Amino acid sequence: MTRYEFDLPDPGEGLTEAELVEWHVAEGDDIEEHDVLCEVETDKAVTDIPSPCPGTIEERRAEVGDAVQVGEVLVVIETDAPPSGEAEAEVAEEATEEADTDEETAEDEDAAKEAETEDTEQEAEAQPEEPAAEQEEVVQESEAEPQAEQEADTETEGRETQSPATADERVFAAPRTRAYAREQGIDLSTIDGSGPNGRVLREDIDAHLSSQTEREVGGGSTAAGEAAYAIEHPTTEIEPVAIDEDEERSERRDLSGLRGRIAENMSRSAAVIPQLTSGFHADATDLVDLKKRLDEKHDVHITYTPILLKAVVPALKEFPVVNASVDDTTDEIVEKHYYNVGFATHTEDGLMVPVIKNIDSKSIVKVAREMTDLAEQARDRSINVSDMQDGTFTVTNLASFGEHRTFGTPIINHPEAAIMGIGRVRTEPVATEDGEVEVRPQIDLSLSYDHRIIDGATANQFMEYLIEGIEDTDILLARL
Repeated sequence: MTRYEFDLPDPGEGLTEAELVEWHVAEGDDIEEHDVLCEVETDKAVTDIPSPCPGTIEERRAEVGDAVQVGEVLVVIETDAPPSGEAEAEVAEEATEEADTDEETAEDEDAAKEAETEDTEQEAEAQPEEPAAEQEEVVQESEAEPQAEQEADTETEGRETQSPATADERVFAAPRTRAYAREQGIDLSTIDGSGPNGRVLREDIDAHLSSQTEREVGGGSTAAGEAAYAIEHPTTEIEPVAIDEDEERSERRDLSGLRGRIAENMSRSAAVIPQLTSGFHADATDLVDLKKRLDEKHDVHITYTPILLKAVVPALKEFPVVNASVDDTTDEIVEKHYYNVGFATHTEDGLMVPVIKNIDSKSIVKVAREMTDLAEQARDRSINVSDMQDGTFTVTNLASFGEHRTFGTPIINHPEAAIMGIGRVRTEPVATEDGEVEVRPQIDLSLSYDHRIIDGATANQFMEYLIEGIEDTDILLARL
């Protein structure tokens, strides 16, 4: 029998770690090749990890909730048939494919998914967007970061292993914090974390850097040094606050996984971007008519959302600063000459923002189909990481799951410069130019924008240009 140490395989997309969600085997269990050992959660998907060989589970090296590094030993297996390098590659490929959308399964389930989606949409026909989220607090998942190269210090069974640290030495930190540490040239193992379970926070790195700076200049006020550094390097990490509650009258659950990343990104957006929200009102008569005509002529259900996603593109071209970002490392405005528009989608695990890439080159019907597919993949956590990255502008529905909401302040999807909220299409009495009163469909819109680069006047002009197309769809279609 051979004692084989199985490392966490690379899930792809440049990810460097995964959170252990559930074990499917216990120590002492006999397993066959390709049996599922455990489930791990990456930035976007919950992935099954299959066994690379048959044998008996000797030791599990991680606990549920642990952040396991790619290349770190996950489990030890006693086996008579240890896998070859080729077999290990197959297991890694199988784990990667599990995280991606399975195309064959998707084809088999398309009809059921489309029917389910259409039923949901028909229940809220008056709403601008069925797959979009009710919540305005939008975040986009952070881009996957490259894994830091680390050489192993020990050899096991004659082969060299690459592991960032042993189980006892593992440093707990969020992916953004690890990336920030690498940018600053800081070894996380030299820092005492102040977060839960010793997790290293960004403020711990800032405090370490501040003390280094103070030593280099020969002393000075620690408080002044930290204040000066904080001005130059804004951070969303703050002093942790303990909540002392009676366990019999309260319940605790981890703010981790997708919900934890949402919290981190929302906090960063609110802390870094000075945001201003302006509200707008438009006549939706032509919009309702266009939606009805398109819906009748095509096999895919056309909602207001794909029309409005397309409608923002000419406005983004006319006002490129709205399609920009601020590079905080260089204090430069980066105007993007491509148009990747995200739409907020509510899932059981939290808010996700799939992105329609190069939306300017796609028809309204094609956008509607892609929205339906991406929304379903987001809900069942099979969506690819790449389908939630590189957005340049976001649209969120503020009218889903309710009838009485009248306004909301969407949070910008950092590092984008703006986000538009869509209200419910509803009928209201409207005074005409000749003094008559008519009942017409109306729609409320809101725009939150980065006030560092977008002034109120620019935001108003952007929305007026957009609303001109909404109120006269002949103008809109001529621009697309």
